[in-house]
Amino acid sequence: MKRLDVEHYLSLYKFRKEMMEKGITNPLPQGKKLINEIISKLSKMPSDEEIELRKKDGKLVMMDSKENIIVIVPTLENN
Repeated sequence: MKRLDVEHYLSLYKFRKEMMEKGITNPLPQGKKLINEIISKLSKMPSDEEIELRKKDGKLVMMDSKENIIVIVPTLENN
């Protein structure tokens, strides 16, 4: 299994942003904001830093290997 590190996630979210910019996808505003935030934060980190997605206090969070939170994934409430 491939290591899930900054390089992996940065590549993934840059691809998602490219798809957004080309109009292939059109996420909700919260999704666009999250994608841009992830790219901004991961771009400043070492590419081999291990990243983990996990539930913490009932929320999905992206964390580095020292358990520093990179982003908290927002939840959509039913209206």
